[in-house]
Amino acid sequence: MVEDFKTKVRSSSKKKRISHINNVLRLGIWLCLATSSTLVVLCAIAYISSSDVFLTKQIEIKGCNHVEIDEILPLLDLEEGDNILSWDITNARQRILGNPWVKDVSISRSFIPSSVEIQIHEHFPAATLEFDDKRYLISKNGKVFAPAPEQTVGFIIQAPDYTPTDARQELNDILKKAIDAVKLIETKGLATDHVTIESGGRMKILLQNGISLVFSGELTPVKIHMALRTLNEIKPQQGTTMYLTCEDKIILRARGSHGS
Repeated sequence: MVEDFKTKVRSSSKKKRISHINNVLRLGIWLCLATSSTLVVLCAIAYISSSDVFLTKQIEIKGCNHVEIDEILPLLDLEEGDNILSWDITNARQRILGNPWVKDVSISRSFIPSSVEIQIHEHFPAATLEFDDKRYLISKNGKVFAPAPEQTVGFIIQAPDYTPTDARQELNDILKKAIDAVKLIETKGLATDHVTIESGGRMKILLQNGISLVFSGELTPVKIHMALRTLNEIKPQQGTTMYLTCEDKIILRARGSHGS
Protein backbone atom coordinates (compact mmCIF):
# COMPACT_ATOMS: atom_id res chain seq x y z
CA MET A 1 0.00 0.00 0.00
CA VAL A 2 2.80 2.40 0.83
CA GLU A 3 4.39 1.81 -2.53
CA ASP A 4 1.22 2.92 -4.33
CA PHE A 5 1.75 6.51 -3.09
CA LYS A 6 5.38 6.76 -4.10
CA THR A 7 6.30 9.20 -6.87
CA LYS A 8 6.60 7.37 -10.13
CA VAL A 9 9.59 8.41 -12.22
CA ARG A 10 8.90 8.52 -15.93
CA SER A 11 11.43 6.89 -18.11
CA SER A 12 13.51 8.95 -20.56
CA SER A 13 11.97 7.09 -23.53
CA LYS A 14 8.48 8.12 -22.47
CA LYS A 15 9.56 11.79 -22.26
CA LYS A 16 11.01 11.61 -25.74
CA ARG A 17 7.75 10.18 -27.10
CA ILE A 18 5.74 13.01 -25.57
CA SER A 19 8.19 15.63 -26.91
CA HIS A 20 8.05 14.06 -30.37
CA ILE A 21 4.23 14.12 -30.33
CA ASN A 22 4.26 17.81 -29.33
CA ASN A 23 6.66 18.66 -32.14
CA VAL A 24 4.49 16.84 -34.65
CA LEU A 25 1.43 18.72 -33.41
CA ARG A 26 3.21 22.07 -33.68
CA LEU A 27 4.40 21.24 -37.21
CA GLY A 28 0.88 20.25 -38.18
CA ILE A 29 -0.53 23.50 -36.84
CA TRP A 30 2.05 25.57 -38.75
CA LEU A 31 1.40 23.61 -41.94
CA CYS A 32 -2.32 24.25 -41.58
CA LEU A 33 -1.73 27.95 -41.03
CA ALA A 34 0.63 28.15 -44.03
CA THR A 35 -1.83 26.29 -46.23
CA SER A 36 -4.69 28.52 -45.12
CA SER A 37 -2.63 31.67 -45.74
CA THR A 38 -1.64 30.45 -49.19
CA LEU A 39 -5.27 29.71 -50.06
CA VAL A 40 -6.29 33.18 -48.86
CA VAL A 41 -3.60 34.81 -50.99
CA LEU A 42 -4.51 32.76 -54.06
CA CYS A 43 -8.17 33.62 -53.62
CA ALA A 44 -7.30 37.32 -53.24
CA ILE A 45 -5.14 37.22 -56.39
CA ALA A 46 -7.90 35.47 -58.31
CA TYR A 47 -10.42 38.06 -57.15
CA ILE A 48 -8.16 40.99 -58.00
CA SER A 49 -7.33 39.63 -61.45
CA SER A 50 -10.94 38.95 -62.36
CA SER A 51 -12.86 41.67 -60.52
CA ASP A 52 -14.24 44.51 -62.61
CA VAL A 53 -13.44 46.88 -59.73
CA PHE A 54 -9.77 46.90 -60.69
CA LEU A 55 -10.18 47.23 -64.45
CA THR A 56 -9.04 50.59 -65.84
CA LYS A 57 -11.99 52.80 -66.68
CA GLN A 58 -10.23 56.04 -67.64
CA ILE A 59 -6.77 57.28 -68.70
CA GLU A 60 -6.17 61.05 -68.55
CA ILE A 61 -3.01 62.77 -69.83
CA LYS A 62 -2.36 66.42 -68.94
CA GLY A 63 0.34 68.97 -69.69
CA CYS A 64 0.99 68.10 -73.34
CA ASN A 65 1.85 71.18 -75.39
CA HIS A 66 4.63 70.07 -77.72
CA VAL A 67 4.28 66.34 -77.03
CA GLU A 68 1.31 64.67 -78.69
CA ILE A 69 -0.99 62.59 -76.47
CA ASP A 70 -0.84 59.88 -79.13
CA GLU A 71 2.91 59.69 -78.47
CA ILE A 72 2.41 59.10 -74.74
CA LEU A 73 -0.40 56.52 -74.88
CA PRO A 74 1.68 53.69 -76.41
CA LEU A 75 4.42 54.31 -73.83
CA LEU A 76 2.00 53.56 -70.99
CA ASP A 77 1.45 49.94 -72.06
CA LEU A 78 -2.00 50.29 -70.51
CA GLU A 79 -5.45 50.35 -72.08
CA GLU A 80 -8.96 50.73 -70.75
CA GLY A 81 -10.06 47.35 -69.40
CA ASP A 82 -6.56 46.34 -68.24
CA ASN A 83 -6.02 45.49 -64.58
CA ILE A 84 -4.77 48.63 -62.86
CA LEU A 85 -2.97 46.77 -60.05
CA SER A 86 -0.84 44.61 -62.31
CA TRP A 87 0.31 47.63 -64.34
CA ASP A 88 4.01 48.53 -63.90
CA ILE A 89 4.07 52.28 -63.18
CA THR A 90 7.87 52.44 -62.84
CA ASN A 91 8.57 51.09 -66.31
CA ALA A 92 5.85 53.29 -67.82
CA ARG A 93 7.42 56.38 -66.24
CA GLN A 94 10.87 55.50 -67.59
CA ARG A 95 9.49 55.05 -71.10
CA ILE A 96 7.75 58.45 -70.99
CA LEU A 97 10.93 60.15 -69.74
CA GLY A 98 12.62 58.81 -72.86
CA ASN A 99 10.72 61.39 -74.92
CA PRO A 100 13.14 64.31 -75.46
CA TRP A 101 10.47 66.94 -74.74
CA VAL A 102 9.53 65.43 -71.37
CA LYS A 103 11.39 66.98 -68.44
CA ASP A 104 9.49 65.06 -65.76
CA VAL A 105 6.27 63.09 -65.35
CA SER A 106 4.04 62.26 -62.40
CA ILE A 107 1.65 59.32 -62.47
CA SER A 108 -1.21 58.61 -60.07
CA ARG A 109 -3.93 55.98 -60.02
CA SER A 110 -7.22 55.79 -58.15
CA PHE A 111 -9.66 52.93 -57.61
CA ILE A 112 -13.13 54.47 -57.41
CA PRO A 113 -13.41 54.35 -60.32
CA SER A 114 -10.17 52.72 -61.49
CA SER A 115 -8.39 55.46 -63.39
CA VAL A 116 -4.89 56.74 -64.19
CA GLU A 117 -3.77 60.36 -64.44
CA ILE A 118 -0.48 61.31 -66.13
CA GLN A 119 0.88 64.83 -65.67
CA ILE A 120 3.55 65.73 -68.22
CA HIS A 121 6.13 68.43 -67.43
CA GLU A 122 7.77 69.56 -70.65
CA HIS A 123 11.02 71.38 -71.28
CA PHE A 124 10.52 75.06 -72.04
CA PRO A 125 12.60 76.00 -75.12
CA ALA A 126 14.53 79.20 -74.39
CA ALA A 127 16.89 79.35 -77.37
CA THR A 128 18.12 77.60 -80.51
CA LEU A 129 21.68 76.30 -80.60
CA GLU A 130 23.65 76.07 -83.86
CA PHE A 131 26.48 73.67 -83.15
CA ASP A 132 28.46 71.21 -85.26
CA ASP A 133 26.35 72.02 -88.34
CA LYS A 134 23.15 71.07 -86.52
CA ARG A 135 20.38 72.94 -84.70
CA TYR A 136 19.07 72.06 -81.25
CA LEU A 137 16.54 73.37 -78.77
CA ILE A 138 17.87 74.50 -75.39
CA SER A 139 15.90 74.64 -72.15
CA LYS A 140 16.13 77.60 -69.77
CA ASN A 141 18.55 75.51 -67.71
CA GLY A 142 20.94 75.21 -70.64
CA LYS A 143 20.07 71.62 -71.48
CA VAL A 144 20.08 70.51 -75.11
CA PHE A 145 16.98 68.33 -75.29
CA ALA A 146 15.68 68.04 -78.88
CA PRO A 147 16.43 68.84 -82.51
CA ALA A 148 15.24 72.33 -83.45
CA PRO A 149 12.49 72.89 -86.04
CA GLU A 150 13.07 75.00 -89.12
CA GLN A 151 11.53 77.99 -87.40
CA THR A 152 13.91 79.49 -84.85
CA VAL A 153 12.72 79.30 -81.24
CA GLY A 154 13.93 82.09 -78.95
CA PHE A 155 17.26 83.70 -79.71
CA ILE A 156 20.13 81.98 -81.53
CA ILE A 157 23.32 80.73 -79.85
CA GLN A 158 26.11 79.95 -82.29
CA ALA A 159 29.14 77.87 -81.37
CA PRO A 160 31.16 77.41 -84.59
CA ASP A 161 34.61 77.28 -82.98
CA TYR A 162 33.78 75.93 -79.54
CA THR A 163 35.13 72.51 -78.62
CA PRO A 164 34.16 71.43 -75.09
CA THR A 165 36.44 69.04 -73.22
CA ASP A 166 33.41 67.40 -71.58
CA ALA A 167 30.89 67.45 -74.42
CA ARG A 168 27.79 67.22 -72.25
CA GLN A 169 28.27 68.94 -68.89
CA GLU A 170 30.63 71.72 -69.97
CA LEU A 171 28.41 72.71 -72.89
CA ASN A 172 25.31 72.71 -70.66
CA ASP A 173 27.06 74.95 -68.14
CA ILE A 174 28.16 77.53 -70.70
CA LEU A 175 24.75 77.51 -72.40
CA LYS A 176 23.14 78.19 -69.01
CA LYS A 177 25.48 81.19 -68.56
CA ALA A 178 24.54 82.48 -72.02
CA ILE A 179 20.82 82.21 -71.28
CA ASP A 180 21.24 83.90 -67.89
CA ALA A 181 23.26 86.70 -69.52
CA VAL A 182 20.58 87.36 -72.13
CA LYS A 183 17.90 87.32 -69.44
CA LEU A 184 19.87 89.90 -67.43
CA ILE A 185 20.40 92.09 -70.48
CA GLU A 186 16.72 92.02 -71.41
CA THR A 187 15.68 93.05 -67.88
CA LYS A 188 17.67 96.25 -68.52
CA GLY A 189 15.68 97.04 -71.66
CA LEU A 190 18.25 95.82 -74.21
CA ALA A 191 17.28 93.42 -77.01
CA THR A 192 19.55 90.57 -78.08
CA ASP A 193 20.13 89.57 -81.69
CA HIS A 194 22.23 86.45 -81.13
CA VAL A 195 25.01 84.98 -78.98
CA THR A 196 28.30 83.51 -80.18
CA ILE A 197 30.31 81.12 -78.01
CA GLU A 198 33.93 81.56 -79.02
CA SER A 199 36.95 79.34 -78.50
CA GLY A 200 37.75 78.86 -74.84
CA GLY A 201 34.17 79.55 -73.77
CA ARG A 202 34.28 83.33 -74.18
CA MET A 203 30.89 84.78 -75.15
CA LYS A 204 29.96 87.54 -77.55
CA ILE A 205 26.42 88.93 -77.42
CA LEU A 206 25.31 91.05 -80.36
CA LEU A 207 22.61 93.51 -79.35
CA GLN A 208 19.98 94.65 -81.81
CA ASN A 209 21.43 98.16 -81.64
CA GLY A 210 24.61 96.82 -83.29
CA ILE A 211 26.81 96.85 -80.15
CA SER A 212 28.59 93.66 -79.08
CA LEU A 213 29.30 92.65 -75.49
CA VAL A 214 32.24 90.29 -74.96
CA PHE A 215 32.91 88.57 -71.64
CA SER A 216 34.16 85.36 -70.07
CA GLY A 217 32.41 83.40 -67.34
CA GLU A 218 29.25 85.03 -66.01
CA LEU A 219 27.85 88.41 -66.99
CA THR A 220 27.42 90.05 -63.58
CA PRO A 221 25.03 92.92 -62.71
CA VAL A 222 28.09 95.13 -62.10
CA LYS A 223 29.37 94.56 -65.62
CA ILE A 224 26.01 95.17 -67.26
CA HIS A 225 25.59 98.34 -65.17
CA MET A 226 28.91 99.65 -66.53
CA ALA A 227 27.82 98.73 -70.06
CA LEU A 228 24.56 100.67 -69.67
CA ARG A 229 26.39 103.73 -68.37
CA THR A 230 28.77 103.57 -71.32
CA LEU A 231 25.90 103.26 -73.79
CA ASN A 232 24.12 106.25 -72.27
CA GLU A 233 27.13 108.53 -71.81
CA ILE A 234 29.46 107.71 -74.72
CA LYS A 235 26.82 106.45 -77.16
CA PRO A 236 29.20 104.21 -79.16
CA GLN A 237 28.46 103.72 -82.83
CA GLN A 238 27.15 100.53 -84.38
CA GLY A 239 29.81 97.86 -84.76
CA THR A 240 31.55 98.79 -81.49
CA THR A 241 32.62 95.92 -79.26
CA MET A 242 32.55 96.38 -75.49
CA TYR A 243 34.92 94.07 -73.62
CA LEU A 244 33.51 93.38 -70.16
CA THR A 245 36.49 91.42 -68.90
CA CYS A 246 36.90 93.31 -65.63
CA GLU A 247 34.57 94.43 -62.87
CA ASP A 248 35.97 98.00 -62.85
CA LYS A 249 36.54 98.97 -66.49
CA ILE A 250 35.32 98.49 -70.05
CA ILE A 251 37.45 98.38 -73.19
CA LEU A 252 35.81 99.73 -76.35
CA ARG A 253 36.90 98.80 -79.81
CA ALA A 254 35.20 100.20 -82.90
CA ARG A 255 34.79 98.09 -85.99
CA GLY A 256 37.95 98.13 -88.11
CA SER A 257 40.10 99.79 -85.40
CA HIS A 258 43.17 98.19 -83.85
CA GLY A 259 43.42 100.33 -80.73
CA SER A 260 41.53 100.21 -77.43
